[in-house]
Amino acid sequence: MRRIVVIVPGLLSLPERESYLRQTLPNLARLAEISVISKVAASPKTITPESYLFGLPPDLIRLAQGPLTVSALGFDPPEKSTHFHLSLMSYVDGLASFPKALPTYEEVELLLSLAKKLDSRFLTTCKGEGLDHGLVWESLGDLGTTRASDVEGNPIREHLPEGDADRLLRRYIDDSINLFSELEMNERRIDEGLSPFNLLWPWGQGVRHSCPNLALKRGEPVFVESSSMRLAGLTRLVGYRHGDRSVLGRGLALKLRKMATNLWSKDAAIGFVDVPLELRQMGREEELGWFIKQLDQEFIAPLLENHLKEPSRLTFVTPGPIQPTQFEQMVPSPIGLSLSAETAVPSSNIYPCDERALDERSIPLKDLWSLIEVGIVQ
Repeated sequence: MRRIVVIVPGLLSLPERESYLRQTLPNLARLAEISVISKVAASPKTITPESYLFGLPPDLIRLAQGPLTVSALGFDPPEKSTHFHLSLMSYVDGLASFPKALPTYEEVELLLSLAKKLDSRFLTTCKGEGLDHGLVWESLGDLGTTRASDVEGNPIREHLPEGDADRLLRRYIDDSINLFSELEMNERRIDEGLSPFNLLWPWGQGVRHSCPNLALKRGEPVFVESSSMRLAGLTRLVGYRHGDRSVLGRGLALKLRKMATNLWSKDAAIGFVDVPLELRQMGREEELGWFIKQLDQEFIAPLLENHLKEPSRLTFVTPGPIQPTQFEQMVPSPIGLSLSAETAVPSSNIYPCDERALDERSIPLKDLWSLIEVGIVQ
């Protein structure tokens, strides 16, 4: 029997905000009618919340941003090493900021090929994509860094790395500024009123701790689709396989129907769509309403159609926020909803998959990780 689990955080609104699930969503409504409905408890805070998406209990995996990034980029450094997320940023008048537009493929190739000049016996740059790359320090120690989102708009001198290897990392940062600022590409960007790509900022340091091999433990490799670099990194570490993130697109350009097709082509698959949560946090309400309609038509519709044709278990979960975020204002409901439809277990549900169901005492409250484990395991 085919098993597909879909996780879409951020669909449910707080009581005082407009509900987008109560608009006309015929496919979600039909899925709710044939499903067992559950409430999803707010997930405990943990350093690696992506582990919940694989049906794992809290704190079984504790990996920082750096190890997840380096894994997602396909690198396997020595065991006794510290991994960083490396953000490509702009440095102007002593202040750091994120460029408004992503660099082109050619610009990334140029910048990261030059960044190899910054490598040393202990530091290795790992080329990634866009503004997101990795850095490996082949040693261990006590070190403090500042998230790129927290240093944005501030003088970098107030947020430089501190602790073991701070001189090494500070020199790496300074040398990246000196190396990139002299590029004709960046001089041209400044003349055109654009922010230069002239700063590499390491943060999110951590060690790659061992993870359970879920493919061996559960007897099969699960296919995962998402646009999340963190999730892609964890997928690789637990023995699962992640789809090509560059093919699906991101944000409003996410190819929902292609994602649905990819998921249904596997015996066991997990799909993660975080676009609604991102839109809410950025206050892009009109686009949120449009995207949820697209989600119903281009994503839920083909999954539901296939589910009705062949033996399968289709689990749809919309939890509260589960990912680390640079936004302080969390607007979605902390409690979520789950729908589980299985062809071998007919069900008739009378509750809608929207905010009204959250007030129904007869609907059981379950943990996110346990719902996903039941949905994906044979």
